[in-house]
This record gives sequence, C-alpha cells and structure tokens, in this order.
Amino acid sequence: MVPVWFPLKVRVQPIINMDFDNNKEIYPACFPSGVKEERITFAHGAGGKRMHRLIREIFLKYFGNKFLNRMEDSAVIRVNEKEMCFTTDSYVVKPIFFPGGDIGKLAVCGTVNDLAVMGAVPKYISCSFVIREGFSFEKLELICSSISRTAKKAGVVIVTGDAKVIEGNGEDEIYINTSGVGVRRNVKLGVEFVKPGDLILINGGIGEHEAAVAVARGDYRLTTRLKSDCSSLNRMIDVVIKNKGVRVMRDPTRGGLATTLNEFAEGCGLGFVIDDVKIPIKWRVRGVANILGLDPFYMANEGKVVVVCDRRGADDVIAAMRRFPEGKKARVIGEVVKTLQGVWLKTQLGTLRRLLMLDGEQLPRIC
Repeated sequence: MVPVWFPLKVRVQPIINMDFDNNKEIYPACFPSGVKEERITFAHGAGGKRMHRLIREIFLKYFGNKFLNRMEDSAVIRVNEKEMCFTTDSYVVKPIFFPGGDIGKLAVCGTVNDLAVMGAVPKYISCSFVIREGFSFEKLELICSSISRTAKKAGVVIVTGDAKVIEGNGEDEIYINTSGVGVRRNVKLGVEFVKPGDLILINGGIGEHEAAVAVARGDYRLTTRLKSDCSSLNRMIDVVIKNKGVRVMRDPTRGGLATTLNEFAEGCGLGFVIDDVKIPIKWRVRGVANILGLDPFYMANEGKVVVVCDRRGADDVIAAMRRFPEGKKARVIGEVVKTLQGVWLKTQLGTLRRLLMLDGEQLPRIC
C-alpha cells in the first residue's frame, strides 16, 4: 500500500514559562509586551488575545462606558424599569453556503444565541446587507429564505434593515450585520457570581462549525459528512435558565471553548479545569483538525453553550439540555477551582496543560 501524505499546517508557538507560585505567564524576550502593531490582520478578528487587545486599546479607549466595559455577548440596559438586552454582530463567513447552514442562518442564530445566554428572550432583529456588485439574485433569495425560516423557528421578527452594494472584484460575496433586542428575565448572570466548586457544562461536541467550513472551502481536497452545528439555542436555554444555580453562560464562537473559559477566568480570577476525557469531540472533527494543524479547543462553534452552574444543580441542567436535539450530548466537562488561575486541561495521563488565550488565528472568516 502506498502511503498518503497530507499537508500539515504546523503552528509553532513560543514556549511559555510559568511562575507557578503566582500562576502568571512569563513571556520570552523575543515577544516583548510593548510591540506596537501598525496594521490589522486576520488575527485581530479571531477572538483571541489580539482581538481582545484591539477592543481594549482602540474601541474601549474611545467608546468605553459601564455597559460596553463588561465585554459581554449583549449589553444589559434599562427601559421603563425593564431590563433589555441589545447585541450586534457582522458575518463574513466564506463560503456563504456550507454543510449545515449558510450566512443567513448563521446571522440569525448568532444574534439569538448572544441574547439568550444573557438571560433574555429574543424578540426583534435588524438585518443589513453589504452585497458585491454581480451577486446573483438566486443566491440572495436563498439566503433571505433561510433567514426567514430561522427567525420563525427562533420566534424572532426582522423589524428593520438596510442594503448597500459595493464594487465587484470577481468574487461572489455578501456580508450581513444583525442586531437583536430581547427582554431579560429576572435572573442574575455573570462571571462575578462564579464560585469555587461550580461545575462546567457544555451541550455537545466542540469544533464542528469551523471543521465544516474548512472542508467546504475545498482548498484541501477533503471530503466528509461533517456538518456545522449552527442552530438557535434560545428554546433550550429557556428551560436551562430556570435552574437557579446557573452562574454564567456563553456561546463559544470565535476562539472556541478555550477562549470562552479564559474570558471567564479573567473575569473572576479563578481556575477552570476541564477534563480531556469528558469533552465531546467527533472523530471527524479530530481528523480535520489533525490534517490542518488546528486545535479543537480553539475551533469555532455556532450551536454550543458553555454553562457554569452550582454543583447541586448540574444534573437538572444536563437533563434540561438533553430534552432538545441540540443538547443530546450534554455533559459536565470540568470544574472551577481556587488553587489555580486561568484555564487548565487535565490530560489523559492525569497531568495539567495550560490552555492560554489564542494568540493568532486558526481559520479566518469562519463566522
């Protein structure tokens, strides 16, 4: 048998020394903290360290306020004594049609999920299009039809929008921006409520969206039946959030599970330890990740929610998730500890591996 060799994208990261007494990262001198970047790169939109630095050093510098500074999936604002959640996002995924979804479905699901994880009932959405000249009416209709179906299924209404056409460059492209408004339930959610001993839960396998999009691009001559997990989670979250022990929720999109947990850890100053054996990852996702040199812990999801909850309520949350198709594989994947800071992976050998915030990008334009 002739061996088949697959091209591997090898990601070489600098060795990070750890000051275990203080749980701090010590970066080597070749990566000085004061380096000034002059141009935006794909890494600034990947959900990791560079994107967070861009937000803090540019956007928060000029726009910072008590709502924006929390850097949550939605802003919580008061209108006539009621708490409302308001969110916005832009979608530039390539290709615009992929197994399990398309840019229109993705836009609605992403906005609905950002509202739902903040404890809101999604109500209204805006939808704006930036379309390249030459884009076909047939594809535009397919996308709008998908938006309509997804919105109806999620129980939200498209109430306003806009359309702009820009110069063509030979590429069949469309970009979508959506904003969403929802009414927040009487809940207290946030990283400030997380406590040592709380458990970390997820509703299913990680990395499926990014793996499906990577294969759909056709750049690597891979074939697989893998589909994106793109879905609206508000119906499931409606039931989950009734458990009073839920501390915080977030959908791990760009930057994946590891980045979301690092955001939690940074916000509460505690340690998040997850178990490699317990984390659901489809073998097809592992295969794509291995061939392309990607790490599943940093791969994007569009139908997953990470929940941190009181240990006593974990079984009820898992049971609630498993009532829905999107939560059939729900399980506990780790716990919050006081003895460490940051995010740690308990390997199959029983050792601990630090999961740092993603520094560069894995795959651009995945949402």
